[in-house]
Amino acid sequence: MKLNLTTDYALRILIFLASKPEELHSIETLSRIYRLPHSSLMKIVSELVRQGYVTSIRGRYGGIKLGRAASEINVGQVVRVMEESFEVANCGECLIQPQCGLRGVFADAVNAFLCVLDRSTVADLISNKEDLVPLLTLPEAPEHP
Repeated sequence: MKLNLTTDYALRILIFLASKPEELHSIETLSRIYRLPHSSLMKIVSELVRQGYVTSIRGRYGGIKLGRAASEINVGQVVRVMEESFEVANCGECLIQPQCGLRGVFADAVNAFLCVLDRSTVADLISNKEDLVPLLTLPEAPEHP
């Protein structure tokens, strides 16, 4: 099973925000650090704000930050919110679908996958914060004489 890019980016955003919770961050910064399209991140952040995972503060000194503690953001719940479908195969158009047991096996596999994700929070994803933060920092621009 492969998560869609929206879910992937949402988790990256949450990891970034959790790694530096004391600061407000711009979507532009996230775009530059992860090398992802600004427009895509805007849509994802909007959904994360709508779900309460992220808080957005408007204005000149605004930005985004986690909307709740990283330890309260369950990875499985985020994935469920961000994924459009958990369909592993296109069983609906299959000739043998009405009598095939594979659909039940796929459903069990997806449930097992989500159960594993349910055991983790965003705080768990940043347990190696001291090694992670340097990777999430933009390099300083060189000074011009």
